[in-house]
Amino acid sequence: MSTSQSHVNRNFPSRSISQITNEIEEITDEELVKQVNELKHQIKVLTLENEVFERTMARLDPTLLHGIQQALEYATRLNSNSSLNVGSFVRSQTSRLFFESLTSPSKMFASPSKISTKRAESSARVGGTVMFGTGPKINVLERSEIVSAEMEILMANLELMRQKAAKQHALLKAQLEELELRVEHIQNFREEFYKEVVIEGWDKIAQRIPAEIWVRYMNEWVKITDRKIGKFRLRTSTLNTQYSKLKGQIKIKAELSEHLRPVDFEKIKIENNECLSIIDKKLQQLAELKKMTGDANLTLSIHKKALMEQNIYLNEVLSNVKRKQKQTISLNKETEIIENQAKGLEVKLDDIKKLRNAYEVPDVMDYVHVKAEIADLKLSVKLLQNRLRILQIALSSHHRRLNKLSLES
Repeated sequence: MSTSQSHVNRNFPSRSISQITNEIEEITDEELVKQVNELKHQIKVLTLENEVFERTMARLDPTLLHGIQQALEYATRLNSNSSLNVGSFVRSQTSRLFFESLTSPSKMFASPSKISTKRAESSARVGGTVMFGTGPKINVLERSEIVSAEMEILMANLELMRQKAAKQHALLKAQLEELELRVEHIQNFREEFYKEVVIEGWDKIAQRIPAEIWVRYMNEWVKITDRKIGKFRLRTSTLNTQYSKLKGQIKIKAELSEHLRPVDFEKIKIENNECLSIIDKKLQQLAELKKMTGDANLTLSIHKKALMEQNIYLNEVLSNVKRKQKQTISLNKETEIIENQAKGLEVKLDDIKKLRNAYEVPDVMDYVHVKAEIADLKLSVKLLQNRLRILQIALSSHHRRLNKLSLES
Protein backbone atom coordinates (compact mmCIF):
# COMPACT_ATOMS: atom_id res chain seq x y z
CA MET A 1 0.00 0.00 0.00
CA SER A 2 2.84 2.38 0.76
CA THR A 3 4.40 1.60 -2.61
CA SER A 4 1.19 2.55 -4.35
CA GLN A 5 0.97 5.74 -2.42
CA SER A 6 4.61 6.54 -3.18
CA HIS A 7 3.81 6.12 -6.90
CA VAL A 8 0.87 8.43 -6.50
CA ASN A 9 3.00 10.97 -4.66
CA ARG A 10 5.66 10.83 -7.33
CA ASN A 11 3.17 11.15 -10.18
CA PHE A 12 1.03 13.79 -8.45
CA PRO A 13 3.24 16.24 -6.53
CA SER A 14 1.55 18.88 -4.42
CA ARG A 15 0.92 21.87 -6.67
CA SER A 16 -1.40 24.81 -6.58
CA ILE A 17 -4.61 24.91 -8.57
CA SER A 18 -3.40 27.88 -10.62
CA GLN A 19 -0.23 25.99 -11.71
CA ILE A 20 -2.27 22.92 -12.73
CA THR A 21 -4.71 25.16 -14.64
CA ASN A 22 -1.84 26.90 -16.46
CA GLU A 23 -0.26 23.54 -17.41
CA ILE A 24 -3.60 22.20 -18.67
CA GLU A 25 -4.06 25.32 -20.77
CA GLU A 26 -0.53 24.99 -22.21
CA ILE A 27 -0.71 21.28 -23.30
CA THR A 28 -2.53 20.19 -26.43
CA ASP A 29 -5.41 17.75 -26.67
CA GLU A 30 -3.18 14.91 -27.90
CA GLU A 31 -0.78 15.35 -24.99
CA LEU A 32 -3.74 15.47 -22.60
CA VAL A 33 -5.15 12.21 -24.03
CA LYS A 34 -1.70 10.62 -23.83
CA GLN A 35 -1.27 11.65 -20.19
CA VAL A 36 -4.76 10.41 -19.35
CA ASN A 37 -3.98 7.03 -20.96
CA GLU A 38 -0.69 6.83 -19.07
CA LEU A 39 -2.50 7.62 -15.83
CA LYS A 40 -5.09 4.91 -16.58
CA HIS A 41 -2.31 2.40 -17.24
CA GLN A 42 -0.54 3.39 -13.99
CA ILE A 43 -3.82 3.09 -12.10
CA LYS A 44 -4.33 -0.44 -13.52
CA VAL A 45 -0.78 -1.41 -12.52
CA LEU A 46 -1.21 -0.03 -9.02
CA THR A 47 -4.59 -1.74 -8.66
CA LEU A 48 -3.03 -5.06 -9.68
CA GLU A 49 -0.14 -4.55 -7.23
CA ASN A 50 -2.57 -3.73 -4.44
CA GLU A 51 -4.58 -6.89 -5.22
CA VAL A 52 -1.40 -8.99 -5.10
CA PHE A 53 -0.36 -7.40 -1.77
CA GLU A 54 -3.82 -7.91 -0.35
CA ARG A 55 -3.80 -11.58 -1.37
CA THR A 56 -0.37 -12.03 0.20
CA MET A 57 -1.51 -10.37 3.43
CA ALA A 58 -4.69 -12.47 3.53
CA ARG A 59 -2.63 -15.64 2.96
CA LEU A 60 0.04 -14.84 5.58
CA ASP A 61 -2.10 -13.28 8.31
CA PRO A 62 -5.70 -12.14 7.64
CA THR A 63 -5.65 -10.02 10.78
CA LEU A 64 -3.28 -7.60 9.02
CA LEU A 65 -6.15 -6.46 6.81
CA HIS A 66 -7.92 -4.82 9.74
CA GLY A 67 -7.73 -1.05 9.35
CA ILE A 68 -6.75 -1.03 5.65
CA GLN A 69 -10.15 0.27 4.59
CA GLN A 70 -9.98 3.01 7.23
CA ALA A 71 -6.50 3.97 5.99
CA LEU A 72 -7.79 4.27 2.42
CA GLU A 73 -10.69 6.42 3.57
CA TYR A 74 -8.32 8.56 5.61
CA ALA A 75 -6.01 8.99 2.60
CA THR A 76 -9.00 10.05 0.49
CA ARG A 77 -10.01 12.60 3.10
CA LEU A 78 -6.40 13.72 3.40
CA ASN A 79 -6.23 14.50 -0.30
CA SER A 80 -9.37 16.61 0.01
CA ASN A 81 -8.52 18.26 3.32
CA SER A 82 -4.80 18.66 4.13
CA SER A 83 -5.42 20.22 7.57
CA LEU A 84 -6.33 16.90 9.25
CA ASN A 85 -4.14 15.49 11.95
CA VAL A 86 -2.16 12.61 10.43
CA GLY A 87 -0.52 11.40 13.60
CA SER A 88 -3.84 10.80 15.42
CA PHE A 89 -4.97 8.34 12.74
CA VAL A 90 -1.56 6.67 12.27
CA ARG A 91 -1.23 5.96 16.01
CA SER A 92 -4.58 4.14 15.85
CA GLN A 93 -3.21 1.65 13.27
CA THR A 94 -1.37 -1.37 14.58
CA SER A 95 -0.30 -3.15 11.38
CA ARG A 96 3.11 -2.38 10.07
CA LEU A 97 4.16 -6.01 10.02
CA PHE A 98 3.24 -6.41 6.39
CA PHE A 99 5.64 -3.64 5.33
CA GLU A 100 8.42 -5.19 7.38
CA SER A 101 7.69 -8.63 5.98
CA LEU A 102 7.71 -7.29 2.43
CA THR A 103 11.15 -5.74 2.94
CA SER A 104 12.61 -9.24 3.51
CA PRO A 105 11.35 -12.37 1.69
CA SER A 106 12.36 -14.60 4.62
CA LYS A 107 9.91 -12.74 6.87
CA MET A 108 7.21 -12.77 4.22
CA PHE A 109 7.11 -16.59 4.13
CA ALA A 110 7.32 -17.00 7.90
CA SER A 111 4.65 -18.82 9.87
CA PRO A 112 1.52 -16.90 10.92
CA SER A 113 2.20 -17.57 14.59
CA LYS A 114 5.55 -15.76 14.46
CA ILE A 115 3.96 -12.93 12.51
CA SER A 116 1.21 -12.51 15.08
CA THR A 117 3.76 -12.47 17.96
CA LYS A 118 5.73 -9.70 16.33
CA ARG A 119 2.62 -7.66 15.67
CA ALA A 120 2.65 -5.83 18.98
CA GLU A 121 6.34 -5.01 18.70
CA SER A 122 5.97 -3.71 15.15
CA SER A 123 2.89 -1.63 15.95
CA ALA A 124 4.91 0.56 18.32
CA ARG A 125 7.33 1.49 15.57
CA VAL A 126 4.69 2.79 13.15
CA GLY A 127 5.57 6.35 12.28
CA GLY A 128 3.55 9.20 10.98
CA THR A 129 5.35 9.17 7.63
CA VAL A 130 3.98 5.79 6.47
CA MET A 131 0.81 7.25 5.04
CA PHE A 132 2.78 9.80 3.04
CA GLY A 133 4.86 7.24 1.14
CA THR A 134 8.07 7.65 3.18
CA GLY A 135 7.74 4.25 4.93
CA PRO A 136 9.52 1.00 3.98
CA LYS A 137 9.96 0.42 0.26
CA ILE A 138 9.69 -2.81 -1.76
CA ASN A 139 12.33 -3.33 -4.40
CA VAL A 140 11.84 -5.08 -7.75
CA LEU A 141 13.33 -8.41 -6.58
CA GLU A 142 10.95 -8.62 -3.63
CA ARG A 143 8.02 -7.70 -5.89
CA SER A 144 8.99 -10.43 -8.38
CA GLU A 145 9.22 -12.96 -5.53
CA ILE A 146 5.77 -11.96 -4.25
CA VAL A 147 4.27 -12.08 -7.74
CA SER A 148 5.89 -15.46 -8.54
CA ALA A 149 4.60 -16.92 -5.27
CA GLU A 150 1.10 -15.66 -5.98
CA MET A 151 1.34 -16.90 -9.57
CA GLU A 152 2.32 -20.37 -8.36
CA ILE A 153 -0.61 -20.40 -5.96
CA LEU A 154 -2.98 -19.17 -8.68
CA MET A 155 -1.67 -21.77 -11.17
CA ALA A 156 -2.11 -24.53 -8.60
CA ASN A 157 -5.65 -23.35 -7.87
CA LEU A 158 -6.32 -23.08 -11.60
CA GLU A 159 -5.06 -26.63 -12.18
CA LEU A 160 -7.28 -27.89 -9.35
CA MET A 161 -10.24 -26.03 -10.83
CA ARG A 162 -9.46 -27.47 -14.27
CA GLN A 163 -9.34 -31.00 -12.88
CA LYS A 164 -12.56 -30.40 -10.99
CA ALA A 165 -14.17 -28.90 -14.12
CA ALA A 166 -12.98 -31.88 -16.21
CA LYS A 167 -14.49 -34.32 -13.70
CA GLN A 168 -17.69 -32.28 -13.59
CA HIS A 169 -17.77 -32.15 -17.40
CA ALA A 170 -17.30 -35.91 -17.64
CA LEU A 171 -20.00 -36.44 -15.02
CA LEU A 172 -22.42 -34.12 -16.80
CA LYS A 173 -21.63 -35.74 -20.15
CA ALA A 174 -22.33 -39.18 -18.69
CA GLN A 175 -25.55 -37.89 -17.15
CA LEU A 176 -26.61 -36.40 -20.51
CA GLU A 177 -25.89 -39.69 -22.28
CA GLU A 178 -27.86 -41.52 -19.61
CA LEU A 179 -30.75 -39.08 -20.04
CA GLU A 180 -30.66 -39.53 -23.82
CA LEU A 181 -30.79 -43.31 -23.38
CA ARG A 182 -33.66 -42.93 -20.93
CA VAL A 183 -35.55 -40.66 -23.31
CA GLU A 184 -35.00 -43.10 -26.18
CA HIS A 185 -36.11 -46.04 -24.01
CA ILE A 186 -39.21 -44.15 -22.87
CA GLN A 187 -40.04 -43.19 -26.45
CA ASN A 188 -39.71 -46.81 -27.60
CA PHE A 189 -41.81 -47.99 -24.68
CA ARG A 190 -44.45 -45.38 -25.50
CA GLU A 191 -44.60 -46.44 -29.18
CA GLU A 192 -44.76 -50.12 -28.24
CA PHE A 193 -47.46 -49.45 -25.62
CA TYR A 194 -49.49 -47.38 -28.09
CA LYS A 195 -49.20 -50.09 -30.75
CA GLU A 196 -49.90 -53.16 -28.62
CA VAL A 197 -52.37 -51.76 -26.09
CA VAL A 198 -54.08 -48.72 -27.60
CA ILE A 199 -54.34 -49.85 -31.23
CA GLU A 200 -54.29 -53.67 -31.14
CA GLY A 201 -56.01 -53.96 -27.76
CA TRP A 202 -59.00 -51.76 -28.68
CA ASP A 203 -62.27 -53.66 -28.38
CA LYS A 204 -64.57 -52.50 -31.17
CA ILE A 205 -67.65 -54.06 -29.58
CA ALA A 206 -67.19 -52.63 -26.07
CA GLN A 207 -65.54 -49.44 -27.39
CA ARG A 208 -62.79 -49.58 -24.76
CA ILE A 209 -59.47 -51.23 -23.93
CA PRO A 210 -59.92 -54.34 -21.76
CA ALA A 211 -58.09 -54.27 -18.45
CA GLU A 212 -56.70 -57.77 -19.01
CA ILE A 213 -54.67 -56.62 -22.00
CA TRP A 214 -53.18 -53.71 -20.07
CA VAL A 215 -52.39 -55.88 -17.03
CA ARG A 216 -50.82 -58.61 -19.19
CA TYR A 217 -48.71 -56.07 -21.06
CA MET A 218 -47.54 -54.42 -17.83
CA ASN A 219 -46.66 -57.81 -16.29
CA GLU A 220 -44.59 -58.73 -19.34
CA TRP A 221 -42.92 -55.34 -19.29
CA VAL A 222 -42.11 -55.72 -15.57
CA LYS A 223 -40.58 -59.16 -16.23
CA ILE A 224 -38.46 -57.77 -19.06
CA THR A 225 -37.40 -54.85 -16.84
CA ASP A 226 -36.46 -57.23 -14.01
CA ARG A 227 -34.32 -59.26 -16.38
CA LYS A 228 -32.57 -56.13 -17.63
CA ILE A 229 -32.05 -54.91 -14.05
CA GLY A 230 -30.52 -58.28 -13.19
CA LYS A 231 -28.17 -57.99 -16.15
CA PHE A 232 -27.22 -54.44 -15.14
CA ARG A 233 -26.58 -55.57 -11.57
CA LEU A 234 -24.33 -58.37 -12.78
CA ARG A 235 -22.50 -55.97 -15.05
CA THR A 236 -22.16 -53.42 -12.24
CA SER A 237 -20.82 -56.07 -9.87
CA THR A 238 -18.37 -57.20 -12.57
CA LEU A 239 -17.22 -53.63 -13.16
CA ASN A 240 -16.88 -53.04 -9.41
CA THR A 241 -14.80 -56.20 -9.12
CA GLN A 242 -12.61 -55.10 -12.01
CA TYR A 243 -12.31 -51.64 -10.49
CA SER A 244 -11.29 -53.07 -7.12
CA LYS A 245 -8.73 -55.31 -8.85
CA LEU A 246 -7.31 -52.39 -10.83
CA LYS A 247 -7.26 -50.25 -7.70
CA GLY A 248 -5.37 -52.98 -5.86
CA GLN A 249 -2.92 -53.32 -8.74
CA ILE A 250 -2.37 -49.57 -8.81
CA LYS A 251 -1.81 -49.59 -5.04
CA ILE A 252 0.65 -52.47 -5.33
CA LYS A 253 2.47 -50.72 -8.18
CA ALA A 254 2.60 -47.51 -6.15
CA GLU A 255 4.04 -49.41 -3.18
CA LEU A 256 6.53 -51.14 -5.44
CA SER A 257 7.50 -47.85 -7.03
CA GLU A 258 8.33 -46.47 -3.58
CA HIS A 259 10.72 -49.36 -2.90
CA LEU A 260 12.40 -49.38 -6.30
CA ARG A 261 16.19 -49.58 -6.49
CA PRO A 262 18.67 -49.28 -9.38
CA VAL A 263 19.02 -53.07 -9.34
CA ASP A 264 15.31 -53.37 -10.14
CA PHE A 265 15.77 -51.18 -13.21
CA GLU A 266 18.71 -53.29 -14.34
CA LYS A 267 16.64 -56.43 -13.79
CA ILE A 268 13.76 -54.97 -15.82
CA LYS A 269 16.25 -53.95 -18.52
CA ILE A 270 17.60 -57.53 -18.71
CA GLU A 271 14.04 -58.90 -18.83
CA ASN A 272 13.18 -56.41 -21.58
CA ASN A 273 16.24 -57.53 -23.58
CA GLU A 274 15.19 -61.16 -23.17
CA CYS A 275 11.67 -60.27 -24.24
CA LEU A 276 13.06 -58.40 -27.26
CA SER A 277 15.14 -61.45 -28.25
CA ILE A 278 12.06 -63.65 -27.87
CA ILE A 279 10.06 -61.17 -29.96
CA ASP A 280 12.76 -61.26 -32.68
CA LYS A 281 12.62 -65.06 -32.73
CA LYS A 282 8.85 -64.98 -32.87
CA LEU A 283 9.02 -62.44 -35.70
CA GLN A 284 11.38 -64.73 -37.63
CA GLN A 285 9.04 -67.66 -37.02
CA LEU A 286 6.15 -65.45 -38.10
CA ALA A 287 7.98 -64.58 -41.35
CA GLU A 288 8.60 -68.29 -42.00
CA LEU A 289 4.97 -69.06 -41.24
CA LYS A 290 3.90 -66.27 -43.60
CA LYS A 291 6.12 -67.78 -46.32
CA MET A 292 4.64 -71.23 -45.70
CA THR A 293 1.18 -69.70 -45.69
CA GLY A 294 1.89 -68.05 -49.05
CA ASP A 295 3.01 -71.35 -50.55
CA ALA A 296 0.01 -73.11 -49.09
CA ASN A 297 -2.27 -70.39 -50.49
CA LEU A 298 -0.69 -70.80 -53.93
CA THR A 299 -1.16 -74.57 -53.80
CA LEU A 300 -4.67 -74.09 -52.52
CA SER A 301 -5.50 -71.71 -55.38
CA ILE A 302 -4.17 -74.29 -57.91
CA HIS A 303 -6.24 -77.05 -56.34
CA LYS A 304 -9.22 -74.72 -56.21
CA LYS A 305 -8.88 -74.05 -59.91
CA ALA A 306 -8.65 -77.79 -60.64
CA LEU A 307 -11.61 -78.45 -58.37
CA MET A 308 -13.63 -75.78 -60.18
CA GLU A 309 -12.82 -77.45 -63.50
CA GLN A 310 -13.83 -80.83 -62.09
CA ASN A 311 -17.05 -79.28 -60.78
CA ILE A 312 -17.78 -77.85 -64.23
CA TYR A 313 -17.15 -81.25 -65.84
CA LEU A 314 -19.29 -82.93 -63.15
CA ASN A 315 -22.11 -80.47 -63.79
CA GLU A 316 -21.92 -81.18 -67.50
CA VAL A 317 -22.02 -84.95 -66.82
CA LEU A 318 -24.98 -84.51 -64.48
CA SER A 319 -26.80 -82.42 -67.06
CA ASN A 320 -26.13 -85.09 -69.71
CA VAL A 321 -27.37 -87.78 -67.33
CA LYS A 322 -30.55 -85.81 -66.68
CA ARG A 323 -31.05 -85.29 -70.41
CA LYS A 324 -30.49 -89.00 -71.08
CA GLN A 325 -32.94 -89.88 -68.30
CA LYS A 326 -35.55 -87.63 -69.90
CA GLN A 327 -34.87 -89.24 -73.28
CA THR A 328 -35.13 -92.70 -71.68
CA ILE A 329 -38.50 -91.80 -70.16
CA SER A 330 -39.78 -90.50 -73.51
CA LEU A 331 -38.45 -93.62 -75.29
CA ASN A 332 -40.16 -95.84 -72.72
CA LYS A 333 -43.44 -94.04 -73.38
CA GLU A 334 -42.98 -94.42 -77.14
CA THR A 335 -42.14 -98.10 -76.63
CA GLU A 336 -45.36 -98.62 -74.69
CA ILE A 337 -47.35 -96.88 -77.44
CA ILE A 338 -45.67 -98.97 -80.15
CA GLU A 339 -46.25 -102.15 -78.15
CA ASN A 340 -49.93 -101.25 -77.85
CA GLN A 341 -50.12 -100.55 -81.60
CA ALA A 342 -48.33 -103.84 -82.32
CA LYS A 343 -50.82 -105.70 -80.14
CA GLY A 344 -53.70 -104.04 -82.04
CA LEU A 345 -52.10 -104.90 -85.36
CA GLU A 346 -51.57 -108.48 -84.20
CA VAL A 347 -55.28 -108.69 -83.35
CA LYS A 348 -56.17 -107.29 -86.79
CA LEU A 349 -53.74 -109.69 -88.39
CA ASP A 350 -55.37 -112.59 -86.60
CA ASP A 351 -58.80 -111.39 -87.75
CA ILE A 352 -57.56 -111.10 -91.35
CA LYS A 353 -56.02 -114.54 -91.12
CA LYS A 354 -59.27 -115.94 -89.81
CA LEU A 355 -61.24 -114.12 -92.53
CA ARG A 356 -58.85 -115.33 -95.18
CA ASN A 357 -59.08 -118.90 -93.98
CA ALA A 358 -62.88 -118.71 -93.84
CA TYR A 359 -63.27 -116.78 -97.20
CA GLU A 360 -64.89 -118.60 -100.10
CA VAL A 361 -64.80 -117.43 -103.75
CA PRO A 362 -68.38 -116.52 -104.95
CA ASP A 363 -70.05 -117.86 -108.16
CA VAL A 364 -69.91 -115.75 -111.38
CA MET A 365 -73.64 -115.69 -112.05
CA ASP A 366 -74.36 -114.66 -108.50
CA TYR A 367 -71.90 -111.85 -108.93
CA VAL A 368 -73.63 -110.74 -112.16
CA HIS A 369 -77.06 -110.80 -110.55
CA VAL A 370 -75.79 -108.76 -107.55
CA LYS A 371 -74.17 -106.22 -109.88
CA ALA A 372 -77.45 -105.89 -111.86
CA GLU A 373 -79.42 -105.39 -108.67
CA ILE A 374 -76.95 -102.72 -107.52
CA ALA A 375 -77.27 -100.89 -110.86
CA ASP A 376 -81.08 -100.99 -110.66
CA LEU A 377 -80.96 -99.68 -107.08
CA LYS A 378 -78.63 -96.84 -108.10
CA LEU A 379 -80.99 -95.92 -110.99
CA SER A 380 -83.98 -95.91 -108.70
CA VAL A 381 -82.05 -93.73 -106.21
CA LYS A 382 -81.29 -91.22 -108.97
CA LEU A 383 -84.95 -91.17 -110.04
CA LEU A 384 -86.06 -90.61 -106.49
CA GLN A 385 -83.51 -87.79 -106.09
CA ASN A 386 -84.81 -86.10 -109.27
CA ARG A 387 -88.38 -86.38 -108.04
CA LEU A 388 -87.34 -84.95 -104.69
CA ARG A 389 -85.68 -82.01 -106.39
CA ILE A 390 -88.78 -81.36 -108.51
CA LEU A 391 -91.01 -81.51 -105.45
CA GLN A 392 -88.72 -79.09 -103.58
CA ILE A 393 -88.89 -76.64 -106.54
CA ALA A 394 -92.68 -76.89 -106.61
CA LEU A 395 -92.82 -76.42 -102.86
CA SER A 396 -90.67 -73.31 -103.03
CA SER A 397 -92.87 -71.88 -105.80
CA HIS A 398 -95.97 -72.53 -103.68
CA HIS A 399 -94.31 -70.76 -100.73
CA ARG A 400 -93.59 -67.73 -102.88
CA ARG A 401 -97.21 -67.59 -104.06
CA LEU A 402 -98.47 -67.87 -100.48
CA ASN A 403 -96.20 -65.05 -99.46
CA LYS A 404 -97.46 -62.86 -102.34
CA LEU A 405 -101.05 -63.64 -101.45
CA SER A 406 -100.47 -62.83 -97.83
CA LEU A 407 -98.88 -59.55 -98.81
CA GLU A 408 -101.71 -58.62 -101.21
CA SER A 409 -104.38 -59.39 -98.60
